[in-house]
Amino acid sequence: MNRANSHDDLYSSARSIDSQVSRTLGGGSGPHMSGVGIFFQQESDGKVYVKTIVSGGSAERDGRVRVGDVMCGVDGRDVIGEPVSVLRSLLLGHEGSAVVLTFARAVEAGTDGESGDGTFGNTVIAKFDVELLRGSPEYFARMDQSRRYEAEMQDLRQQLKQTLGEEKEIAEEIERVKRVLQLERGASARREKELEDLRASHVRETTALTEACRRAETVRREAIGRLAPVQSREQDMSEELARMKEKDRLRKEYVDELRKRHEDEASRLEAQLSKEQRARREEQAARLEVERELAKARTELRKEMEYQRIIAEQDKVYRDRSDKLKHKMKEMVETMDAANALTRDVEEATANMQDDLASARTAAGSAAAEQAHHRQPAAEHADNNFFIA
Repeated sequence: MNRANSHDDLYSSARSIDSQVSRTLGGGSGPHMSGVGIFFQQESDGKVYVKTIVSGGSAERDGRVRVGDVMCGVDGRDVIGEPVSVLRSLLLGHEGSAVVLTFARAVEAGTDGESGDGTFGNTVIAKFDVELLRGSPEYFARMDQSRRYEAEMQDLRQQLKQTLGEEKEIAEEIERVKRVLQLERGASARREKELEDLRASHVRETTALTEACRRAETVRREAIGRLAPVQSREQDMSEELARMKEKDRLRKEYVDELRKRHEDEASRLEAQLSKEQRARREEQAARLEVERELAKARTELRKEMEYQRIIAEQDKVYRDRSDKLKHKMKEMVETMDAANALTRDVEEATANMQDDLASARTAAGSAAAEQAHHRQPAAEHADNNFFIA
């Protein structure tokens, strides 16, 4: 939604500037007659002189016309001796149209001129043509403003192009993240199924171990009734029992060390899962490590079961080892529960990453269009021998 709003702002700004440029260049509805920004004065001899040059007008912008120049022709027509009304009709025209004026100027001998038709002493009458655009100072100000608008339009188009490029990159990044999340969900589902299978397997193994203990107890009772001479080997059995206790103590230390390694590995994985780029590799490594540990645990469990079968007649030692094995199975179940919690943390981290990507989309800034200058009507000055064109 934010990306769509930013695009609407850019397009509305561009359309606003376009409309202002159109209004500026159009200059309103209906024809508008304008001159070239010169006050002319016709003398008694019929010659028309440049009296004043209007500030901001076409003549001043051109810079070649000077006060005192004599106008000789308009668009190739000789106008010397023509009445003011004819000159006015020839000079005035629609804004933006061009007119070629021919002027005569007295210059010192040796000064370059476009053409000369007479010499008076040290001066030469030089004639030159000047092509001027008809229009008021406000018209030319609007032209300058329209050029600025066009430059702003170019900047806006560039910004829009850049914004569209950024949007495309964000869309590609979102698609990539979606694909990663889908893969993560599939992997999480597979891990859940594997954990469920392991849990069911552990339940079956525990049930089998309990049944073996029950059978061992039955065998023990039968052995007590049938094997009275075995009591003579009590001392040997005591030594064997001491050795078994030592082995159990060492096994307990190994289990504690294994649990500590599991806790350290879980802490390391939890710290590294905060980084999305490394989450999958770390998770796979943790899964492989858990599988290896579970394989080791299964091996240990099989060894213990074999050992229990061999020393079934040693009832007390067997019961102690069975209790320890049950405790070890409980710790393994707790480890698997911790792995499940770690998987849920991974899913929460990926969801937070998706929210951060959605909030990272920012709207491109829009350029404000300058308001068109209000036109001010120019004062018209006219009399029989003095006019402006």
